[in-house]
Amino acid sequence: MMSVEDTEKAVRQALDSLPTWVEEELGEIAVIVEDSHPDGLMGIYDTVGGLQRVVIFRDANQNAEEVKQTVLHENGHHFGIDEDGLDRLGYA
Repeated sequence: MMSVEDTEKAVRQALDSLPTWVEEELGEIAVIVEDSHPDGLMGIYDTVGGLQRVVIFRDANQNAEEVKQTVLHENGHHFGIDEDGLDRLGYA
């Protein structure tokens, strides 16, 4: 499993790879790292309580490339893209 520091670094690199217009549209969305999800999810886009956040789960993302894929996938949900749409875009 990646360390917290390595996972956070991979998240920052994934966010830094986004085009400027995507960063601007994301606004104040928080991206956080947690250890695990009880259902084994790699990440979630969570809007509970009016907050918008992406949670990346360390134990389900084995390397920086998986973290990047998960960050892009979950941010896709922010833009209203469903699982089928993300699959078509290669972010499933």
